[in-house]
Amino acid sequence: MRHKKVNFSDLVDSISSFSRYKIDLFDQEDLERKRFLKLLKNIINGELTEKQKSCIMLYYGKNVKMKDISKELNISISSVSKHIKKAKLHIKKNIDYFYAK
Repeated sequence: MRHKKVNFSDLVDSISSFSRYKIDLFDQEDLERKRFLKLLKNIINGELTEKQKSCIMLYYGKNVKMKDISKELNISISSVSKHIKKAKLHIKKNIDYFYAK
């Protein structure tokens, strides 16, 4: 299965929807958006397992269905769902921590 390249901006828009800090974040200054992008990249690259990273990038970044992700990664659909859920939890916790300061 061939996928288009991940547009990180689209990924951020998708992922920000499960954080309480989506509040007008992208209506604010470009500097704040860049700060959020950097934070998100650091979380994805530093806090997630390879499976979580793959699942979240495919699901949110490329809009691939869980069924197709499961075939591509050779894991069950429920495993894909669990990886996405855990990745979202890690991302949310890190974002909450960062913005709580």
